Amino acid sequence: FIRLIQPIIQHKLAHDRSDYISNGLVIAHVSRELSEFEHTLQDVYFFDGPSVLDAFLADSDIFSAWVNAERKSAIDSYMETIADPGAFKQLYEDEVLDRDDPKPTRIAQNVVMLISDIAERYAVVPSCMQQLQFLSTTQFPVVIALVEDVEGEIDEFSRISLAFIRDASSNVSGSGANSPFAAQLRRLASWYQTVWYVEEAARDWNDSAIYVDMWAAVCRHARALGGDADPRDWRDECDDWGEKDRKVLDDCVTLETNEEWLDGGIWERTIKTLGELKQRILELMSRAINKDTVGQLRAYRKKANWASEGVGADADVKVSIELSGLLPELSQLVSVLSELLPFSGSVYLLRSLAAELDMFLVDRVASAHQFNSSGGWQFAMDVSAISRVLHASAGGSALQGPSGQLLAKAMECARILSCSLDGEELPGNSDMALSLSEWAPAILDAATDDKEAMLVLGKLGVKHLSIEQIRQLVKRRVDFAATFSSPEMF
Repeated sequence: FIRLIQPIIQHKLAHDRSDYISNGLVIAHVSRELSEFEHTLQDVYFFDGPSVLDAFLADSDIFSAWVNAERKSAIDSYMETIADPGAFKQLYEDEVLDRDDPKPTRIAQNVVMLISDIAERYAVVPSCMQQLQFLSTTQFPVVIALVEDVEGEIDEFSRISLAFIRDASSNVSGSGANSPFAAQLRRLASWYQTVWYVEEAARDWNDSAIYVDMWAAVCRHARALGGDADPRDWRDECDDWGEKDRKVLDDCVTLETNEEWLDGGIWERTIKTLGELKQRILELMSRAINKDTVGQLRAYRKKANWASEGVGADADVKVSIELSGLLPELSQLVSVLSELLPFSGSVYLLRSLAAELDMFLVDRVASAHQFNSSGGWQFAMDVSAISRVLHASAGGSALQGPSGQLLAKAMECARILSCSLDGEELPGNSDMALSLSEWAPAILDAATDDKEAMLVLGKLGVKHLSIEQIRQLVKRRVDFAATFSSPEMF
């Protein structure tokens, strides 16, 4: 009976062939029906004869019609979504998802659903080579389109200098979380979340059975080619595959060792590309944040009363007035980043900002002005205030870099600039065990060995500044310069 019914099915398929070619998506439905029919024959009636589905899809016109229809449908759907002004709008409220879960945007969800749906339809295809052709022709192009569109958005955005956004929009209402700058950060974060969501989906796909089988197939094929063949290069040659390649790719023999392919995967290069794009977005956010924050320190950089008599000695004033605008803005920035990015992303940005501020405070403030010990104490209060705002964002030590301390160099500058001149304890003096007059002359002496000098300074709590930076700071202490005015030193 089974052998009699198969020719009837084949005749029906041949009769409707032109309809299938003109409407390729119908082939997916027909293929699934045939697959279920044949599984029933095998499981219930133990039929082990020729496959009607294999013969149906062996028709190159039929197969091409299906592939082309899937590709057109996917690209049309993608283009319709990406053209919508809300393509990068987040689909769910922040409360719905955990901070460290990717938050899908409309376009990200569209891409993931398209790729998943296509895979579900061609999963019934018996030939692994044909499945790979589906992957290459219909699924990868969707991800490539997304990558190119996000890169285009980034390139366009990069032409705008975010350092001027705050100035250009100074007449626009809103500050902090509602500022134009925060709006720009949200735009960047929406691209980050989009790429991250698709990247996480690709990691899941990479471990799913259908794609693991494809990866094993291309590894078998690479081994059959011999030489230096890399299975990751399969897309470059799949258009030229023939019957010989099909036999190797469709062979179900397991590799003698899995070591050749367990560490890779069919989506490996896609995951790498998405990861690099995600990092590029973070770096763009970092440059924007650093420029904007440093731009708010113009008045602080020009502050010139560090050496004035009694500056900073009053307990009533803990932070320089020139920082009064920055600190709340910095605190708001920390809050905004915690809403927009996963913990690792916000930590990356704040570490970068801390490094930028550390360099700014050392080069543009500590090394650029004259100080007395009271002015050094004021500088120490300022550095501590900035550090506290940044440190609070990470809820502990996560934000600390390799040095183990935020603004490590600026902190050491403050210790030197507020060090007691002659051992007399004054309000605001640093806790260095030796006074400036006890250790600085030897540091400035050209005969002193630099390595020995750094060993001594390390015991005094100065470990991150270079010897040249330390000498420059000592010379910035006007009270020390007035006491030790030897030409050999200055």
